Amino acid sequence: MVDGLFAGPDSIRVRGERAALVWSLVLLPVTLGLIGAIFKSISMSELALLVVGGMVFVSISRGRLLGSSIRIDGRQFPEVHAIVERIAARLGIDTPHVFVRDDVFVPISAVGMGEPYSLIISSQYLEHLRDGELAFLIARELGHIAAGHTRLTSLLSASGRENPAIALIFGAWLRRMEYTGDRVGLVCGASLQDAIGAIAITTFHAIGRRVDLARLAEQQLELEADPTLRMGEWVGGVPYATKRIAALDAFDKEPLAATWRARLAQPQPKVEETPHETDVAGNVRRRECAPVTRRAIALAIDAFVVSAILKNTDLIMIKEDDVDKASKVVVHGVHVSTSLPLLIGTQTLSIVFALLVYSAILVALTGQTLGMMVMELRVVTTRYRRPTIAQAIWRYVSGGVSIVTTVALVGFFMRIHPHDYLSRTRLIRGRGAGSRPEPLRIKAG
Repeated sequence: MVDGLFAGPDSIRVRGERAALVWSLVLLPVTLGLIGAIFKSISMSELALLVVGGMVFVSISRGRLLGSSIRIDGRQFPEVHAIVERIAARLGIDTPHVFVRDDVFVPISAVGMGEPYSLIISSQYLEHLRDGELAFLIARELGHIAAGHTRLTSLLSASGRENPAIALIFGAWLRRMEYTGDRVGLVCGASLQDAIGAIAITTFHAIGRRVDLARLAEQQLELEADPTLRMGEWVGGVPYATKRIAALDAFDKEPLAATWRARLAQPQPKVEETPHETDVAGNVRRRECAPVTRRAIALAIDAFVVSAILKNTDLIMIKEDDVDKASKVVVHGVHVSTSLPLLIGTQTLSIVFALLVYSAILVALTGQTLGMMVMELRVVTTRYRRPTIAQAIWRYVSGGVSIVTTVALVGFFMRIHPHDYLSRTRLIRGRGAGSRPEPLRIKAG
């Protein structure tokens, strides 16, 4: 990616974008608490479990979405593919997969938490866009990929459609993110007229060509004059079209826009793989394995799912006795009185055991747990194949042993954990196994 595009003194990122995301995440528990207070029949654990279920559904929906779209390449819609390649080269990122789908709501969207990313264009809008307008829209979505926006937005929406609940929680960040994307689209070669035309078409569809932009600007003045009218934007993830046009017009006059137009006028050099990074034998490379952060988030999601299931099914639950303050635990429906420290230890061990069983079953059946599905991770063999049932079971049996012997504490910070070595499996980034086939072997004779 181009140095300094989204960080540093010449960053094109809209001021306050990162702060808005941080505050949205900080206030997320409060927001969920308020929702839980309104819907008192739903417990916090049940509400959070629904959120995780929604994230899993989004992950599954992306696969369905891509499976029902037209793949664009050098032979199919080559003119569109050429625009994507040109802009990706300018931004110094890999060309994403490009698809066309029939969608009357979302003109274009980028999805993915890591390579390979996907760019999805609506056939409903494609025929109405001129080359410059299409280039603006493509550039702004590639800007979202380069800025890291899609790593979170892909979890929030499978198709890019607005969700009032998500917009209410993350709206402050989502709207600033869109302004940043507009800036990228403008400096990647599109003129201000192309940018405004693209916004008009994607907002008003075919009649966008007939919109009087001067009269549209008057509507923005009316919005600015009455704070009450601006409140409707709070439940939307995309700013008003009038505000986007005004913001682009102002940015186009800034020296920063001219600076980045000049810097992005030529394609950026790509970093090529060095020979030692490529495993000619077709084995999983260390750098393809999941980083610590993504593994940790996936594990946290799975641990929460398991604990919520156990709690809501009364398989294990701590209760405080109102008489003598002793603690009770329900293990498989049997009440046992014990000391609180021992009780907590019993519950923790039960959750760990259930987590190992849950993970072994899902990995054996599908190659990934729910947490891995959300974070786009997958367990494969060292040759990119789906692990056998025996391998999946052994992976988590050895994982349980490493936890008991505290080996897991050291291995947690490694790309390849000890139980990965023992079971000859790897946790890699990506949506599916078999992304790199084994090399062709020709038998002699």
